[in-house]
Amino acid sequence: MARKPKLNELHDSYRAVFNTKDGERVLEHLSKVCFLDVTSFTPGDPHSTSFKEGQRSIVLQILKFIERDPKEILRLVAGETYE
Repeated sequence: MARKPKLNELHDSYRAVFNTKDGERVLEHLSKVCFLDVTSFTPGDPHSTSFKEGQRSIVLQILKFIERDPKEILRLVAGETYE
């Protein structure tokens, strides 16, 4: 059975993945589609709100692991469009 990575090793792995050009592109995309910059609230549908907030939470956790400010990513996203 493989050993469980230590927390600092996990942080290093996240940084290795997301501090590349491709990782940055993926992070920008996730930020757009996972409600980082808009409300996750869906009026009258608590299940949808919970689902969207779960997606948003994942992006925030990634940003925390790689020690990036969500506002920094939002500035990058503001100038990007994907076809």
